[in-house]
Amino acid sequence: MNVPDSAIPEIQLIRDVNKHLLRGHRWIFADCFDGKTPTGLAVLKSRKDSVAIGLVQADTQLRFRLLCLCEEPYVRMNNLNHTVLAWSEIQLQRAMALRQGFRSEATNSFRLVNGEGDGMPGLIIDVYDHTAVIKHDHPVMERFYNHAGIAQRLQEEMPFIKNVYYKRRNDEEVKGMDIVGALQPEVLFKENGSFFASNIRDAAKTGFFLDQRDNRKLISQFSKNKSVLNLFSYTGGFSIFAAHGGASEVTSVDIAKAAIEASNRNFEVNDLKVKHNAIADDAFLFIDEQIKNKQKWDLVITDPPSFAPNQKAVETATAAYTKVFANSLKLVKGNGLFAASSCSSHISTDKFLDICRESFSKTRKKGTLVYLGGQPFDHPYPLAMDELRYLKFALFRVD
Repeated sequence: MNVPDSAIPEIQLIRDVNKHLLRGHRWIFADCFDGKTPTGLAVLKSRKDSVAIGLVQADTQLRFRLLCLCEEPYVRMNNLNHTVLAWSEIQLQRAMALRQGFRSEATNSFRLVNGEGDGMPGLIIDVYDHTAVIKHDHPVMERFYNHAGIAQRLQEEMPFIKNVYYKRRNDEEVKGMDIVGALQPEVLFKENGSFFASNIRDAAKTGFFLDQRDNRKLISQFSKNKSVLNLFSYTGGFSIFAAHGGASEVTSVDIAKAAIEASNRNFEVNDLKVKHNAIADDAFLFIDEQIKNKQKWDLVITDPPSFAPNQKAVETATAAYTKVFANSLKLVKGNGLFAASSCSSHISTDKFLDICRESFSKTRKKGTLVYLGGQPFDHPYPLAMDELRYLKFALFRVD
């Protein structure tokens, strides 16, 4: 980790959040501080006591992200360089230990570090076969984490990793850089026996949405001899598993032409012969058009992008999710299946189910909940931070 040589600044709390932190929550918001705060590594103080060490994001409402409490046995307040190095080694070892039995012949793609869920705020490391991808959610994290050091530890503990790539936002002038080896134009990896190809440099997130792994596998168990519509399909993850599950026909719809081309590529690398209708179109407009045409499918999957980037957007997001789910239900055949998903952390599981109930009500249909899922085990989150249980996925029979 990159620890400054100069003294680490201290930031003073104006509210008592000790119980909050002791329970395992790792965030403190701006209203707990008085006035300006520095950016970067800092010691958190409550009255005269040093409480924690963490990272300050001075430009966001989420102001302080915990690294460790000062009561941890490895903490040396007179040697924060030692403390941060010890902290990082412990957290990384724990993350790797949790996933030590996961890589297999059937699945060689997984999340190795999941930010706060693995005690390393703002750090994501995803593994795609021999390639590891590092990504952050704030510039402070980019400056704090030592990418070369992380890459070295990954190769020491996981010698199958040949390339470590640091991925920045796609709208950045420099999208990323190789830390070890050279990122290939196309990275091929496996998930539950299916192959996927990703242009990691230009793809969303780290290259793929690994968090839907369990839900994609579920779809394969319900798609035999069914016509399947995958809305907001991106590169066709659900479509591939529907085809492997024996679907009679699969339709993938996404507004991004590059994503649709990638879905066709994924059908190709799996040598799938199932008819695949790959449509580059606005999914919302597509839904409206198919309602007019009275088209229906046996299984419809609706996994839209997040409509709630913050708490203020929840009300409008609720209306947007309700509308798109209700309209999607109109495309499901009688006794068919409907899969709905939300990736917004600001929409709770209870809220998500309320949205689904309202969607069924608006279309005057009844639903039976067949399965309720979320993110897989390699996307853990602190028990005290339910807001990090962001992914919701439900499969319904439409009665």
